[in-house]
Amino acid sequence: MSLNPRDNRHYKSSPLPTLTDELQVQPQQQAQEILKMLYGEVCNSWRGLMDVRFKLLGLVPSVSLVILISLLSQNKPAEGLSLTTKTAIVIFGLLVTLGLFVYELRNSQLYDDLISRGRKIEEELGIDTGQFRGRLKPSNKLIKHGVAINLIYGTALAGWFFALVAIWFGW
Repeated sequence: MSLNPRDNRHYKSSPLPTLTDELQVQPQQQAQEILKMLYGEVCNSWRGLMDVRFKLLGLVPSVSLVILISLLSQNKPAEGLSLTTKTAIVIFGLLVTLGLFVYELRNSQLYDDLISRGRKIEEELGIDTGQFRGRLKPSNKLIKHGVAINLIYGTALAGWFFALVAIWFGW
């Protein structure tokens, strides 16, 4: 039994056309040039979102860990800070991390939309399997961007929450 090589790839694209009706009646070469230009912009925007995502995914847990260790350490780093100051720092860290998570959720929506747009442009350019069209599907339900993002931000948020409880109960 032979597997279709397309079975494990995404080919579905947006039903919306890329170009307006006015631009679609332009000579084919002009329409192709416009599509290529738009495709370049979609790729650049997608790369920009990926860059921000990976920087935040590295920065949020690292900065959170350093601050939390400093605050919860029995040694000198947080010595002299009042309960109120420690609480304020933890609440600030919790809120900033939560805000960055919400920002990431919005970036994920834009990321998905850019992939859909890229697939549509590739379809209209006649590209069968490109950067967006024909991408491999996840090999299982755990191997997805959303799972990793939720795990990283969830862990950071849990750390801030634990620190708040630990500070208030004197652990």
